[in-house]
Parts: sequence; C-alpha cells; structure tokens
Amino acid sequence: MSSNADVNELVHEWVDACNRQDFDRFGAVLTDDVVCACGAFGLAFTGRDAFVGHIREYAGAVADRTLTLERVIAEGDAVAVETGFAGAGSGAHPGLPPAGRPVTAGFCIILHLRGGRIASQADCLGGQ
Repeated sequence: MSSNADVNELVHEWVDACNRQDFDRFGAVLTDDVVCACGAFGLAFTGRDAFVGHIREYAGAVADRTLTLERVIAEGDAVAVETGFAGAGSGAHPGLPPAGRPVTAGFCIILHLRGGRIASQADCLGGQ
C-alpha cells in the first residue's frame, strides 16, 4: 500500500464491513487466494469464498457482534490490528456460550497485504 492513510482506510473498511455484516464489501478487501488462520480454534481457510463463508456462518452464531478497532500498526505490507470483540451467543455454535450469553474476546490480527488487499490474516486470541 502506498501510505499509512491507505492502510488505515483499508482496515477501517474491513472492520466496518464485518460489523455491518456486508459480506460483499468484506470480500472485496480480500485477495482471491487469501489465507486465514485462527490457531486458537484450529481454523484455517484458503480463498475468498471460504473465508467470507466462515464470516457469514459466524455472524449467525453471534449476530450482534461488534469488532472495536483499538490499534493499527503497519510496516511495509504487514499490519498488526488490535481489536475487541463483543456480542451475544445465539446458541447455534457448540464452541460458544448459550443463547443470550455474552461472547467477548480480544484479538491481535496480523494482516499481510498485496495489491491493496488483504492476502493473509492470522488471528491471535486474547481473553474470552
């Protein structure tokens, strides 16, 4: 990306699309061959459709979820993003609290960019 302003704009677009459950917008910031991994849950996805599908599925499990952007640190094509996550479980996902119970976590997300889009995402989970 050409500047920190461009990186911040991309990250804000990514968070806003996720929060608004705008899956087309979310997918538009990803490369076709994006790779996503969340080691804490043993999850890995390759390709835009697989990753967007996961976000769509998770939206059903925590429909009112909100990512809160805490900090963005960028160097070259690498970006570290610190977020808070909060919502209420729907009861649809066995790994989450029952319906109506809070779901909270902190994430440090490492993004690698290519051509102004997210080419990879690695999620590191904090407290729940």
